[in-house]
Amino acid sequence: MRTNENLLTIILSYLIIFIFLITVYFCLDIFGIIDVPEKYSIACFLGSRVSKLSVAVDLDEIVTKDNIDEWINVRHKVIDDPNQIYDSNTQNLEVSNVTDPVQSSSTDVIAQENMNVTNRMYYSQLDSYGKLIYLQFIEHKDEVMEGTYVADFGAEFNDLLHEEGGDQVLENAFQLSVNSLMFDNPEFFYLDITKIYMSTEILNIGPLKKYKVKIGPAEGGNYLSDYFRDKQVVFAANNTLEKFINEFANQISGLDDYMKVRKVHDYIIQNTEYDQSVSKDNIYNIYGALIGHIAVCEGYSKSFKYLLDAANIPCIIVCGIARNSNGETESHAWNYVKINDLWYAVDSTWDDPVIIGRGYVSDSIYTKYFLKGSVEFFRDHTEDGNIVNNSNFVYPTISEGNYSK
Repeated sequence: MRTNENLLTIILSYLIIFIFLITVYFCLDIFGIIDVPEKYSIACFLGSRVSKLSVAVDLDEIVTKDNIDEWINVRHKVIDDPNQIYDSNTQNLEVSNVTDPVQSSSTDVIAQENMNVTNRMYYSQLDSYGKLIYLQFIEHKDEVMEGTYVADFGAEFNDLLHEEGGDQVLENAFQLSVNSLMFDNPEFFYLDITKIYMSTEILNIGPLKKYKVKIGPAEGGNYLSDYFRDKQVVFAANNTLEKFINEFANQISGLDDYMKVRKVHDYIIQNTEYDQSVSKDNIYNIYGALIGHIAVCEGYSKSFKYLLDAANIPCIIVCGIARNSNGETESHAWNYVKINDLWYAVDSTWDDPVIIGRGYVSDSIYTKYFLKGSVEFFRDHTEDGNIVNNSNFVYPTISEGNYSK
């Protein structure tokens, strides 16, 4: 009898310990103290629902109008040594075997954002949530090219979504991050950001809630643009651009920075037609401008940046309002480029006039908006940084005077 009682006591003891461990595991899972894979999560088995679907605080210093000039200057000086890469996230220097941009493929060159800090200019102005989203696409670029990559953040935003208005903060961060990605990195030409969705899953356990977030395509779909319908088309287009940019890089190799900028400017306006119908494929991206040879201002400015990124010359895309020759204002995009430690404005779109018949255009027309300072350029251009949702991104201060050799 006593033996049976001892056995029962042991069994009950083990059962109590097991129940205790399960309870602890359950609580840690529910409160997000540990991140449990979905297939092992007890909460997932007890009840969940997808409550929100959206379409398209700080990890480090957020750049503002007051500090953007210092931010760019300090970091660009740090990376003047081509064997050093500045990591803006960890703020550490790493020595790396950085290849010559002229010898590298465009994908390899552009993927090394830290070689040129202006490739993170929009990223630097995102909040911590936006930066996390942005970096997921950078770090998984090869998978993103397939159009089906899903960024699974788990409970990363759980605390934020428990706050009042937190869902709107995350929605805004999401919208800004995917748009910033496209302006910092024109090589993501194949994406249609209106097809990138953010889903928030709520796990309900009694009065408790746990939020999990994923960003990716709609179920069964992808977020590639209609023209680049699948990964095979994307890879073929990317290879075409790589071949082009390597050939172009060889042509400008050995030139000083001014001549490189001039060659890029002249190539774009001589080989790209402005799409007045605003109806053609790829007119907003580098593939349309450089391969299809037709674009609008966004395609012009992205191509200008893309080519100068490969030459490792600081260049950014600027959004604002411009007043045309008829006195009408319109949303517009142009570039700022840095030469000899000063920033200048370039509007390659407006340097590419629409010629009727056999009309002659002088060189002064082709360079009317080439390397201009603020005094002249801001007569008909006003920067506002509005890439989406009244975002008001800021830009470095350009020189007052025009560039002079």
